[in-house]
Amino acid sequence: MPARAVVRILVAAAALVAGLAPRGAVAGDLLVMTEELQPHSSLRDGQVVGTSTEFVEALLKEAGLDYRLDLRAWNAVMQTAATQNAVLVYPIGRTAEREAAFQWIGPLGTLEHRLYKLKRRTDLQPQVLADLRGHTIAVVPRDARQVYLLQQGFTPQTELLDTTDNRQAMRLLSLGRVDYAPIAAGSLEAYCRAEQLDCSQFEPTIPLGMKLTLYLAANPATPRETLDRLRSAWTRLVENGSYQRIFKQAPQRD
Repeated sequence: MPARAVVRILVAAAALVAGLAPRGAVAGDLLVMTEELQPHSSLRDGQVVGTSTEFVEALLKEAGLDYRLDLRAWNAVMQTAATQNAVLVYPIGRTAEREAAFQWIGPLGTLEHRLYKLKRRTDLQPQVLADLRGHTIAVVPRDARQVYLLQQGFTPQTELLDTTDNRQAMRLLSLGRVDYAPIAAGSLEAYCRAEQLDCSQFEPTIPLGMKLTLYLAANPATPRETLDRLRSAWTRLVENGSYQRIFKQAPQRD
């Protein structure tokens, strides 16, 4: 069996396991879902932590809402939000494709990506996105980066190889199983630490070419009363300085 086919089978199996197994769950009524996205959300000693996690939990407390917090693979997050009642998702990039599928509560920051490669791959010297054609890029299913690259004409399964999450993308890149991985510069070192990888083996190339504003969002089945309580609580946390303390900046205009 070709090596690339083996990688796809292993990735698919890992994605299935990750999607079925909840990590870092906290009991409650409202389901709040996130993925590992450093520094916004990650799992540490069985607990979901991160800057956006800290703010979202403060928000839910301020709103007086019971909740269950669950960190899973992004594909499972999106599937759950599409099929269950009263689901909050964070941090999620607000894109035109997602606009009607969610109710947008408030911004949590911005995210820009660069295409990383192995430093030893001196044969890879892209100048524009089109130079990546014919090469393999690690993507997370239903992630905004995957959608963007599909829109740019990249081919699924041959040029775009599905991974469970960003950490797996970095593992595959370190093994030379993919040529590129689109990663936010501020997240790279955290993923390297988590996977015990030598960060010096990677180097950035060109920007991916899109800037995302990250949000806390609710699926359409979330009750209006819940949304009203969250938005009112959000205003109070901005007014009392909690937002600025956690994110080290003022909120962006919604």
